[in-house]
Parts: sequence; C-alpha cells; structure tokens
Amino acid sequence: MRGTLGPGRPGQDDADRPGRALRPSDRRARDHRVHEARRPDLPGRRGGADPGPRARADARPGGRLRHSRVGDPSVSLFVSCGEISGDLYAAGLIRALLAHDPALRGRIWGMMGPRAEAARGAADPGLPHWSYEELKLMGITEVLPAIPRILRLRRGMVRAILERRPETVVVIDSPDFHLGLVSKLRRSGYTGRAVCLVPPTVWAWRSGRVRALRRDFDLCLPLFGFEHRYLAERGVNSRWKVHPLLAELRDTRAPDGLRRRIEGARAVALMPGSRRYDIRYHLETLVETARLLRADGRLPVFSIAPGLSPPLAAELRERLSGFETWEGEGRELMDAAEAVAGVSGTVSVEAMLLRRYMVVIYNGNALSWALARALVRIPYISIPNYLTDGPIYPELLRGDARPDRIVRELYRYTDDPGVRAEADRRMEAARRAMGTGDAAAFWARCILEGGGDGP
Repeated sequence: MRGTLGPGRPGQDDADRPGRALRPSDRRARDHRVHEARRPDLPGRRGGADPGPRARADARPGGRLRHSRVGDPSVSLFVSCGEISGDLYAAGLIRALLAHDPALRGRIWGMMGPRAEAARGAADPGLPHWSYEELKLMGITEVLPAIPRILRLRRGMVRAILERRPETVVVIDSPDFHLGLVSKLRRSGYTGRAVCLVPPTVWAWRSGRVRALRRDFDLCLPLFGFEHRYLAERGVNSRWKVHPLLAELRDTRAPDGLRRRIEGARAVALMPGSRRYDIRYHLETLVETARLLRADGRLPVFSIAPGLSPPLAAELRERLSGFETWEGEGRELMDAAEAVAGVSGTVSVEAMLLRRYMVVIYNGNALSWALARALVRIPYISIPNYLTDGPIYPELLRGDARPDRIVRELYRYTDDPGVRAEADRRMEAARRAMGTGDAAAFWARCILEGGGDGP
C-alpha cells in the first residue's frame, strides 16, 4: 500500500485566518522572481503546509473588498465557471451575493451553467453571456484542437470585461483557462478586483502557478483547509472556513421513488462522470462491472448526470439500455446505494460526506496519462485520501481499473466487517476536516466586504 499523506488539521480559528498578501498594485509591479522551496512540502507532511503559529500570527488581513460603488445598481459582477461542479459553486455564491446585496440582481454576468443562470435570474440584456459548455474539455488530445476556439473565447471575454469594467471578476475552477484570462486582463489594464474561487491544485502539480495567484488575484477561496494553509504560507491572500458540500449534502436523502425502485436490493451506484471525456474512457469498464455485479445478485444503478448536454444524455440512455439508471442528482443515488464505483472527481468528496464507500477509477488517453505521470507527484488522485490518517478509498488507475478488480474492492467493503469498520472510521475523520458553517455566505462576505468571520 502506498504511503499515507494526510494534511495537518489545525484549529478552526487558524483555518479561517487570511493569509499574508501584498497590495495588488505592489504584486503586479514587483519582480516576479519569487523564492520557491526546492522541494516544497505537500499538504500534511509534518512541518509542511501549515505555516505554523508564528506565520499565522504575523499574517495580516487583506484590504476590504467592498468598493464604494457596491450597492449602486450600475455596478456589475463577472462570474465564470467551466465545470458542472463549478456551476454548483457559482449558483450557491450567486444566491448568497444577491441575499447580501440585492442591488446586484440583473447585474451578474459571465460564463455559467444552468444552475448558476437559474440562481442569477434574468440578466440585463445588454450584458453578454457564454455557456460553460465552451470549456467542457479534458485531456490533451481534446484540448489541443480546441485551442484556437478557446483563445477566441478568451479574447471576447477580455474585450467585454474591459468595456463594462465589472466591480469584481470571480473565476471558478477550470484554472488553465481562468488563470490565463485574469493574467490577460491585468496586462490589458483591468484594475478591478479578481477572486479565484476553487484555485488550482498547486500543492499537487505545477506549483509555479502560485506566482500567478499571488500576482493577479486579490483573493483566493479554496475548498479545503490544507489548500488554504499551503497558499497562505506562500504569500497568497487566501481565506477558508468550510467546504460548501458539507452544508449542501447535510439534508440529502434519496427520493422515495428511488428507494422504492431498489427496495431490498444491494444497490451499487455507478458514476461514469459528467464530461464526455470521462464517459468515453470509463463507461465500458463500468458496464462490464455492472454485468458482474448483476450476476452476483447485486443491483447496479448508473447515474446520468443532470448537467449533461441533451445529446450526450441521450447517447448514455441508449448505451445503458437494459440497466437501471437514475437521472436525478448523483448524490441522491449514492445515498440510496450500499457502495459506489466511479470516476475520480468531486463525486468522491460527495460520497465521503454521505458516508458511502467508493472505488475510484481513472483511465484516459495514453498521451494525457504519460504527461500526467511525468508532471504530477502525489500518491493519490482522490481528495478524501488526503483528509485523514490513511487512505479511505482504493484507487484503480489505467490498467488496474478492470471490472473484476473493481468488484473485488467493492466486496472487500460490503462483505468484510473489519474493512468496513476501518473505512467508516476514516470517513468520519475526513468529514470532521471539512470545516463548519455556510461556505457560500462566507464567500459572499469575503468578496463584497473583505470579511467572512463566522458562518
């Protein structure tokens, strides 16, 4: 078994303390040659990511983010996300922003998914908008042919932002696009505030991106406490209090109709992903896994993610003909199931918060995989395995992600009381490391006021 890497967990009062940051004008004017440790500690290594009492005591709050124009109905705010998970975070943030400052209603614009657009409501028709479908790419073989289109998209956004001068630009996830977008804005003279919600996993790979976060952004709002400590130690103005999924999943229950469908069965939730790339490389493996489970008397149920484009959802329905499927929220299916198997991603965090064991799989294009192996130097690919004193979920990657191996790992949990007890203990410990409070309200106060103390 691979070595354990679990982040340290300081007290909550330390976790929501802002990191040290220079004023944005100082950051952008200074020499960009910033000292980086030759072998930066990964989060959780003893003496590593936690900046320690001296650094925390020395950290000074960032400047207030509320500008005198906020509350003025002419002010707008730009929000951009590029993933289904980012759309969820954007929707929660927008609801909290509007609750905090109703004058922003109709003045939030940018690139969003259906949930964020619904939360925003009707926007000023003069404000441009883009669909997050523009960025649903993964793997170098998908990205390379799309580069000209993505560059055109970025140029269009930069022009629109420079013309309308929103008070704040908030970018969510999709760092390869968004970091370049904000960097281009800064070089083009945008002097408004820039906030990175869900910053890139610089603790895992491409740590040089810390420089862009420190230089171009006024504030970073990471999802996990160990990420906050890593960023704050490196001079990024970072704040954290709680992961948004903690509150979002607290009351998640499988609908009665779904429970009736699987009543009495030992159901396994199969999660093929929410991107075409993931579905392409994992669906057949999960279909073969489903056949093995069904032969053993289990009930495999596939999730068809609600955020899929209509053509992709229709394709999935056709390919999964003959199997049970669920087209509601994947978290509802996981709540109803005994265990889960699926593609690495946010779903593993959701499974952990729902106290459901998951076998994490990941495959992909050979070139993308070779590049990832060359660049990424971490022992695990799923976040829950970093949140406690040992890995929670087995990870089957590339050639190991075989149907028989997936079934074997599932049965280790469902059929071995000792394995189950230890996995359940670790899931509870990981849940405790997710913080407390209301993440969306905290984000909104940080963005509008520079505050955020308390839930």
